[in-house]
Amino acid sequence: MSSHLTNINLVNSQSLEVACVGMVTPAEVYVVDHMPDWNTGTKWNYREDFISDDAAIVACCITNWGLGSGLVCNKLGDDVAGNNVFHDLESMGVVGRFINDKNLRTPYEIVISDSRGGRTYFWDRREELLKTLEEADTTIIKNAKCLYADWYDYPYNLPALKEAVNQNLPVLINIEDQYRNLDLIRELIELATWFQCTPDQTSNSNKKYETCEELLDLGVKGVLFTGSEDGCLWKSKTESFSVSAPSIDLMDANGAGAVLSAGFLYGYTQGFDMKTSCRFAVSAASKQCELVSPIALPIQGLNKLAVELEVSDFSL
Repeated sequence: MSSHLTNINLVNSQSLEVACVGMVTPAEVYVVDHMPDWNTGTKWNYREDFISDDAAIVACCITNWGLGSGLVCNKLGDDVAGNNVFHDLESMGVVGRFINDKNLRTPYEIVISDSRGGRTYFWDRREELLKTLEEADTTIIKNAKCLYADWYDYPYNLPALKEAVNQNLPVLINIEDQYRNLDLIRELIELATWFQCTPDQTSNSNKKYETCEELLDLGVKGVLFTGSEDGCLWKSKTESFSVSAPSIDLMDANGAGAVLSAGFLYGYTQGFDMKTSCRFAVSAASKQCELVSPIALPIQGLNKLAVELEVSDFSL
């Protein structure tokens, strides 16, 4: 087994704005005009490689915006794909203990994204890979200002989440559309400061405001409810508002939710108030959709757009 570390001194001592915990996998996205019917095909218009899953996207965005980010993640295979991913993370400056294991095969993800903002994906989440996330070194968390995690990595991300709680770090958990999964929510509520939600894609009924209230009643301190072209809704016990999304030329919405998470945490770590943080988050996620694959666009342009976004306050 070969082991790669960004730098042992950085891992142990570097101050980070954001620590992320989650699975890492090489991935590629294909952009099509429309999803084909089953048992038919269609041409793709664009294709890009990127590093998935959401925790890795958040870490890369934070680093590319000039802040310190770290990643608690799974091992990858000691193969070309696995070595390339960790080399790319190291080159970007993402901090973490990145291990290539000759006994593992590096997973791979394929995403198909369409011009209407929809997508489907094929991923490889084998048990032997997930277990290495559960065993991952959490040293970087003690030097962070906050932590990001995803519901779909639970309970393999539990040791890292517990370490964040022990360090009194605010934790953003992306629960996507799992807010009706009460067994899961009752466990995550003990670990999260904020939840990030997305509408249930299988239902036409998305009661965002009511869902936020229910989650707040369960004990989370704030809820960020994203809504694609609807921007986002923020609700806490002291503040409630929505941020409208700008008009864009949609190309690829894959990863937009993770870019929004990164934008929110960027604002938080820079001392922005919640409205400014959410404005920046919506700006970053929206402009990312005009390009192929998740990417952190230059701060100056995102800030310029963010101040133009409409904010609507709600009564508490």
